[in-house]
Amino acid sequence: MSARELAAQVQDKRRGDARNVARNIEPTGEITVTGVSLIEWPNAPLAMEVTHANPGLCAVLENAALLYAGGQTTPARALLEEGVQNDYDAKQSALAWLALFDILQRIADRAAFEQLALQYVVQFERSAPAWDETAKLEPDRKVVVGGYVPITGKLTAASLPQIENLKRTIAKNVPGSRLDLTSVTGCDDAGARLLAAALAEARKRRFSVTLQRPEKLRTALDTMVKKGRDGGEGAWLLSLELLQFMYDQIAFDDRAIEYAIAFELSPPSWEPPPRPETEAAPAGGGARLESDDAAADVDMLVFNGVMAGSITPQLAQLHEFAQRKAVVPIDMTAVERIDFVAAGGLVNAINRIETQRKAIQFIGVSPIIRAMLLLIGVSPRHFVKKG
Repeated sequence: MSARELAAQVQDKRRGDARNVARNIEPTGEITVTGVSLIEWPNAPLAMEVTHANPGLCAVLENAALLYAGGQTTPARALLEEGVQNDYDAKQSALAWLALFDILQRIADRAAFEQLALQYVVQFERSAPAWDETAKLEPDRKVVVGGYVPITGKLTAASLPQIENLKRTIAKNVPGSRLDLTSVTGCDDAGARLLAAALAEARKRRFSVTLQRPEKLRTALDTMVKKGRDGGEGAWLLSLELLQFMYDQIAFDDRAIEYAIAFELSPPSWEPPPRPETEAAPAGGGARLESDDAAADVDMLVFNGVMAGSITPQLAQLHEFAQRKAVVPIDMTAVERIDFVAAGGLVNAINRIETQRKAIQFIGVSPIIRAMLLLIGVSPRHFVKKG
């Protein structure tokens, strides 16, 4: 099924839903209404509506975007390669060419990339994108860090990319930084040690970071600590760090003594970080945050990796992050892929947030992912070029 057929199917579903609602509320029995109708037949709103008339899109690109979103990189590449050679609309669509460049960079096919660059110059009479020497294969791609660092899931060794976000924020001494622990579901020894070490480094640098909703993680650590040494030293160390960042000296002193007894080691000293300054309300709330503004690197929500399915944790972070901002910048530089369901959930979230007179900005979205978001209904005005 093509992307446009999918769009048409969604539109048909919308009309069908409206008819079903009308049928369900139609009066029955002997009641007769004359004159002006007392029933206002509703148009049932569809939670997600596919738009297929966005600038830069064409049938080839739409179908390739859906293939890539579903994890079918090779068919998406083949479709775009055929399209930019033989399909009139794809030939004229710069975004289709850029999406193909994007895929070739991701799979590290430099020879094909450079061959396409020569064709691009002839087609558009302007310079082609340059090969990014610093880029790695997408799973290892560098994550751009902002002052808001969310950590999700169970803390394990696999959480290292998320911890690296925090470490880079600390190294940059980003003011007003926040570590969101809302979606942390637990930890093992390796994951606990990673986060404990990062927080210890922050204290050493006298770096202030606000912990958001650490209570669930603290409770999980308390349960592990009750097992003594069997709970793992990582849990003890992370528990001690959290207590310092929560400025709970009484609980810290008790746990430090317990740690010394359990492991026969000296515990960390009570040296809490400076208390975060109260965030001032931004002046001129209607001011637009441009991508080349220094503040864009200071305070933004960062999405990365593969976004698939319901993406409930990411959407929860987005809504929480948006509560404090008039302009909501989201860095998607390190997003590998976003599938159809996740994109639909993101569109719904955008719509809800913008009813509150807030503006969403997507920063660093790569062309193939941009095509998917355009197809699913994200307006071109949401995309901001990364400075």
